[in-house]
Amino acid sequence: MMNSQLGFNETVSPDELVVRNGIFYKKFTDTPFIGEVSGQQNGNIKNGRRDGFWESYYESGQLSWKGSYENDCLHGPWEHYYENGQLTFKGNYKAGKEDGEFEYFKEDGSFEKIETWKNGKLTFD
Repeated sequence: MMNSQLGFNETVSPDELVVRNGIFYKKFTDTPFIGEVSGQQNGNIKNGRRDGFWESYYESGQLSWKGSYENDCLHGPWEHYYENGQLTFKGNYKAGKEDGEFEYFKEDGSFEKIETWKNGKLTFD
């Protein structure tokens, strides 16, 4: 017979979770959380780790950041925003490390700079 905890999927708000040793648990449990988080942060958790597309919002409701996780590591394209809605920066992550071009912008939306990263290290080519 299958354990009722395996495959159990629910939706909780971020404040219903705690992190112990890098694993998300629903408060007052010792089973890694599986399910969706909905509220100021939205996304999926698989076996206690963030996995897939996530987004976070400021208290005002404005988007703060969006991007994907793979096994609780930043992975793929990410974008961060100022509270006024302007893009702060966008770039790519691979296994939790910066990888590729990162474009930075000022709070008024004007371009600031580009940095190139490889395996989490800033390159100066």
